[in-house]
Amino acid sequence: MGNAGTTRRGSIFSKQDSTGDDGPTRHNKRLSSRQNTFLEEEEFPPEPPVMPPPEPLTMRQKELLTEMWKLLEEDIAKVGVITFVSLFETHPDVQQSFMPFRGVEIEDLKHSRQLRDHALRVMAFVQKAVARLYEPDKLETLLRDLGKKHYHYGAKQKYVDLIGPQFIMAIQPSLVDRWTEEMHAAWTALFSNMAYIMKGSMAAEERFRVKKTAT
Repeated sequence: MGNAGTTRRGSIFSKQDSTGDDGPTRHNKRLSSRQNTFLEEEEFPPEPPVMPPPEPLTMRQKELLTEMWKLLEEDIAKVGVITFVSLFETHPDVQQSFMPFRGVEIEDLKHSRQLRDHALRVMAFVQKAVARLYEPDKLETLLRDLGKKHYHYGAKQKYVDLIGPQFIMAIQPSLVDRWTEEMHAAWTALFSNMAYIMKGSMAAEERFRVKKTAT
């Protein structure tokens, strides 16, 4: 997967891909072409039609995210724990999918070193994503690889959509004096794009598994 970024021309994280004479139709054709090229390289079957991709991040949103991350770094372990505790509170089925946390009381999880370590790993990945906002092809390759890993961990695609909203709620107290709707929209856009690519990669892995099983 290391050379996938150089093979694909552009990324859904690049704003220029969403403009053109044909509007969204032209953008979707380009995305489909890039995805098919990637899948062919990995010997996956062709990808079926998917939902339209989210809007790429604007330059202003990238600037905001980079600026905000610098303000969050000192409290990122706390943010990570809050994110997962809130996720498990609102979606108990997700907690049960994590073997180390299955059946553990929420109050105990708040003080769990194991949960803290897991949360830090996830936050470190968000940091990598923010650091690659200006290198969209590298970010897309990173996310595809993460989606592939999550598929083999047994994660469900629907869970990928849950982290973003919980993370956004967790960081607001740390940025209360600076928080704006513009900031909220920037983080939402980032996690929407991340989830879209990860779920596409997970779906590709599933199709590949089905194809191999059939043969």
